[in-house]
Amino acid sequence: MRSLIPTAVILFLAVTFLETNGFKFGDIISFERSVNFVKYKHFAVYVGKGIKHGLPKTKTQDIFGHVKNCISPKCLFSELNYDEDPKVDNYLDGYTDPITKVTFQRGTDEEIRQRILETSHKCKRYRLLSNNCEHLATYIRYGYGIAVQFNRTGERFCLNNPAINKRALVRHLKKQLRSD
Repeated sequence: MRSLIPTAVILFLAVTFLETNGFKFGDIISFERSVNFVKYKHFAVYVGKGIKHGLPKTKTQDIFGHVKNCISPKCLFSELNYDEDPKVDNYLDGYTDPITKVTFQRGTDEEIRQRILETSHKCKRYRLLSNNCEHLATYIRYGYGIAVQFNRTGERFCLNNPAINKRALVRHLKKQLRSD
């Protein structure tokens, strides 16, 4: 009996790890992409497999994101494609904006759930520079829609809240990159 409990705990942890592949609810997931010579990242939020957090999705859908569609806005649940080499990209965690003094922290599970429900019901039209998949993912995780496309073709062009000092954020990300 004593060995049954530790075995059950190890099995539970192994299944949990295999299911999420290291991703946790609310993580921003990024995928490297390119079209012709334009390099960019696509972003989504990990929501987990199965029916969780009262979200209107199927058991196999494990990410939520903004899909470009010129006819109507699409903020959708879909399945993570592991062939695209998805990575956790919570790049704003702990960052403090020098102008607003806002420190970016992951929202609670309930705040993230509420933001997903809000945007799934009232998805705004996709706009490449001002309302894209990165804006949506950062809004869901932090409560602020920000797009940087750091070290990508669109880095200089994404539009953000003017209260956010994008240059300082880019300097912070470059410093972080050097220290890794």
